[in-house]
Amino acid sequence: MLRMAAALAGVLVLGACAEGGVAGNLRAAGVGGSPDEFMVLPTKPLQMPSDFAALPPPTPGQSNLVDYHPHEEAVASLTGKEQPAGSARAGAVVAMAGPVDPNIRARLAAEDVVFRDENRGQFLPRLFASDPEDVIYRGVTLDAPAEFERQRAAGVGVPAAPPLVLEEDN
Repeated sequence: MLRMAAALAGVLVLGACAEGGVAGNLRAAGVGGSPDEFMVLPTKPLQMPSDFAALPPPTPGQSNLVDYHPHEEAVASLTGKEQPAGSARAGAVVAMAGPVDPNIRARLAAEDVVFRDENRGQFLPRLFASDPEDVIYRGVTLDAPAEFERQRAAGVGVPAAPPLVLEEDN
């Protein structure tokens, strides 16, 4: 038994002294202490324009011609049609929403403290609940499936919802 323990300890010591390993392989592949931004997304190949005068002027902070646009590409792949970046419908929604309150986080935090103080719930449910926030916010939590059905019954055009339970193939 003692020989087996000594042999195991020796193997572990020799293994720790070995060069490379998983960390060495990662470093050899270019994965080091900091992330490589070029490994996150594959880049599209560079394209040679037919006329250099037709190129738009560079705009600092804006996207390039070969940059990925994940939101637009996701919309196009899911719906089968492209959505213009600044569509009139989106502009109307933003205009209807009005100006943004820059102090919204602080205001919501103060309102939440008042709400929690007024709606602490009963002692025993708070004591035995796995999530006390569930007890506090139970009356104001949105039931997504019920809201989906309510909107559908009201005639609102809603996208297809994912199934609540995945059906198993038989």
